[in-house]
Amino acid sequence: MIFWITIATLSALSLLVLLKPLMKSAESAPADTAESDLAVYKDQLEEIERDLSAGNLAPTQAETAKLEIQRRILNASDGQSSTTSGNPLPAPAIRALVWGLVVSFPLGGILLYLQLGSPDLGGQPFAQRDIAAEQATIINQQENARNSEMLILAEKLEARLKQDPEKPDGWMLLGSTYAELQEFARAEEAFRNAEKFSPPSPVIYGAIGEMLVVQNNGQVTNEAIKLFRQSLELDPRDARGLYYSGLALAQAGDTNSALQVWLTLRKTTQEDDPWLPVLDSRIGELADTLQLNAEELIATAPALSAALPESQRPVGPDSEDMAAAAELSNEDRQAMINGMVDQLAERLEATPDDFEGWLRLIRSYHTLGRGDDLATALEQAEKAASRQADASLASTQLQDLKKELDL
Repeated sequence: MIFWITIATLSALSLLVLLKPLMKSAESAPADTAESDLAVYKDQLEEIERDLSAGNLAPTQAETAKLEIQRRILNASDGQSSTTSGNPLPAPAIRALVWGLVVSFPLGGILLYLQLGSPDLGGQPFAQRDIAAEQATIINQQENARNSEMLILAEKLEARLKQDPEKPDGWMLLGSTYAELQEFARAEEAFRNAEKFSPPSPVIYGAIGEMLVVQNNGQVTNEAIKLFRQSLELDPRDARGLYYSGLALAQAGDTNSALQVWLTLRKTTQEDDPWLPVLDSRIGELADTLQLNAEELIATAPALSAALPESQRPVGPDSEDMAAAAELSNEDRQAMINGMVDQLAERLEATPDDFEGWLRLIRSYHTLGRGDDLATALEQAEKAASRQADASLASTQLQDLKKELDL
């Protein structure tokens, strides 16, 4: 209550200062001005008489000056009459108006706030605020804004690809972007367009099949199974084909076969592949169902410790990705690629120990010529390398990358 009284008092005092000139009598200002002018003109007439007596002015000059001053006196008299004519508000009425405004404005503001505001909302001392939740909200807002921008760019790319559709790389980039934005139906359509204009590819078959699974709430449909089989015919070690084939078997109740497929996949999986934790979780679920020891099963199918060759390692957006987005203008294409890289950077902020992720980000920044961001990524990669199980190997990999990029 004290707070509201203080606000109302300050508002009233501010209005009182602003409206104080209205409390002056309406008749006084014009009349005072006219009387002052007349006094000046009378002094001028007396000065002319003195100059005429002293011989400083000729009679003709004196007469002319007198006529001019008399004309001004008449004009001043007319102005005084016109400004004081009419029915101005009396001083008591003006004072009543001013005080009415002083009281009504603060009161009206308080009533409006009580109607539209949240007067019952309690204060939030810093110690009681959930800073982590507030930061998460800000990050979500930024991500939503970036996703909206990426969606606009993707739609521009799609429009241009429809005019010149024989660009499978462009369709694949579009599909990956839509998948990142969780526009799965549109991603599927883009991948199918890529299939039309390219030779049979396990990557394209797997991408289409994965979009079908996602749109069916994780259920592997018959159409998706057919696509994953096609991908495995072209590449028996295709990770996506093996994973979803195992998932289809598990959903069909063939737990033993699903377990064998996933153990096979694990043997061909790199230790730094992002899907390894998901795969191990799935293997653990099947092991519990079969009443087996999950750790012992996983030990029988160790993941590959050697890193993939540089030519096969995913590096994020590079010059080929930019060329695939050639249908966009230079500005839009650059914004699209930068948006994808920024999303990777945001993920790494949440998982700073992802050393391979930092290597991919370094490559992306180097390709895009973002020198300041590249320097920051190198620092974070060095910190991540020191936290790896084999810090020496990670440090060597980072140094090799620096040499390769001439950093």
